Formats: sequence, C-alpha cells, structure tokens
Amino acid sequence: MKKNSCIVFLFILFIYSSVNLVTAQEKETYHYVVKIICGLSEGKIVAQGRYYTAINIHNPTNRGVSFRYKVALALPGTMPGPVSKFVKGKLEPDQASEIDCPDIFRLIESREKFLKGFVVIESKSELDVVAVYTAAGSNGYIETMDIERITPQYIMGCPDLIVERVEKPVWDSENKRSVIRAVIKNIGNADAGSTLARVIDPTTRQATGAPHNDVAVTPGLPRGGGSVTVTFYLPYWVYNPDVTLEVTADYKNVLQECNENNNQKIFKDIG
Repeated sequence: MKKNSCIVFLFILFIYSSVNLVTAQEKETYHYVVKIICGLSEGKIVAQGRYYTAINIHNPTNRGVSFRYKVALALPGTMPGPVSKFVKGKLEPDQASEIDCPDIFRLIESREKFLKGFVVIESKSELDVVAVYTAAGSNGYIETMDIERITPQYIMGCPDLIVERVEKPVWDSENKRSVIRAVIKNIGNADAGSTLARVIDPTTRQATGAPHNDVAVTPGLPRGGGSVTVTFYLPYWVYNPDVTLEVTADYKNVLQECNENNNQKIFKDIG
C-alpha cells in the first residue's frame, strides 16, 4: 500500500512540475535588440555617406511563429528619442522576412534624412536574426559592409494591467443608478488571468462610513494590449454636483505584474 501511495505521489509531482515548466516556457520571451543606422549623413556625427541596415529574420522551427517589433531612436546629447508602436509579423516554418531602412522610416514617421537607434524584436520562440550593414560614399557604390548575428536576451514575461480610460458616467433611469464604464488593458508581455476591478466614490459615504464602491469581473486578457470594458453600478447619481471616481484594476493584487503602481485611474468632472 505504501509503495502504491509513493507511486501516486511521484506521478502527481511529475504532473505539477511539467505544468510549471510549460507555464514558465510560455512566459519566456526572446528579446532581440538590433542596432540600426539609416540614411544620408552629412558628417556631423558619423562619417559622410549613405548608410543602410537590413535585418533578416528567419523561423528555424517546424511551426508558425509570431513576433513583433518596434523602433527606438537615439538622439545626440544623451537625449531619448521617439519610440514607435509595435508592428506584428508572422513566419511559417523556414520562412524569412526583412526589416530595412524604408520600413524603419515609415514606422517611426520621421522626416529626418538620417536615423540611428535600435529595432527591438520580441518573440515567444527563438528566431535567427541577422543584421547586414552597408555604407556608400559619394559615388553611390558600397564601400563597407558588416554582418552581425543578434543574440537574444531571455525575458520572463509578466502581465501589467492598467485602467486605460474611465468613461463619463450615465444615469440609468429605469434602475435608478449611475453606470460607470472603464477600459482595462494588459500592456504586459504575458497573458493576464481573470481579476476584479473596483470603483470607489470617495465623496459619498455609506451608513458604515465606508465610501460607496462597486466591483466588476475583468476576464483574462492577452498580452500586448488586450483590453475589455467593465461596467460598475452605484445606486445614486454620482454628480453632487461634481464627481470624483477612483477605478483600480486587479484591486485585490492577485496578479504578479510588471508594474504594481499603475493600476489606478482617477476620473474627475464638473457637474
């Protein structure tokens, strides 16, 4: 009997470990940071000439792989430059694609003739990422060339819920209550499970002395910008005459988030 119990225990331990391993693998993100230099330089910062960057991305796996990338520009004098939005891509097994200077200029929406900075590529599966750098002189022909294989950084993903916006409350005359809608968004790089969001009206107290509040379920949200509109109800008109509302995502802190200090948004309006 003891032998059978030991076998059952080991089996359960194996299953538990396997689930945790899969969860960890699902949260791991491959993060490629590729130096870029594009356009016509007048010689103020780097040598005069025309510079090109071509980033080749290859899927070495036997399944389709999704990835996303963004551009982060660097400015002189330690000034931070603009950062573009993420663009999504997908490669089937053994397919390859390229990000080049026209893509970079278009994505960052720059009117400058010369850009320096980084392309940041993120994927849940490892990719082959190779950067090809060329430069031409006054005659327009190639004068220098370099090729660099980019080694990924490994980042454990985490969800990150924010209250993107709180809409202006409306009055539900049939049920005699205020209706407050808020958009909850996951800006992290891992999926978020179901949580609870809460609205508090700090200006109106219940008989117990606690401020009026309501709770709404926030369903699971996918990583990278998944969002949902949740609805709260308060049994009175919240304008008295003005309104102040505090909406908090994951107010019970059940998620381990990338940033635990950006879950709240305050809505104020004059009645």
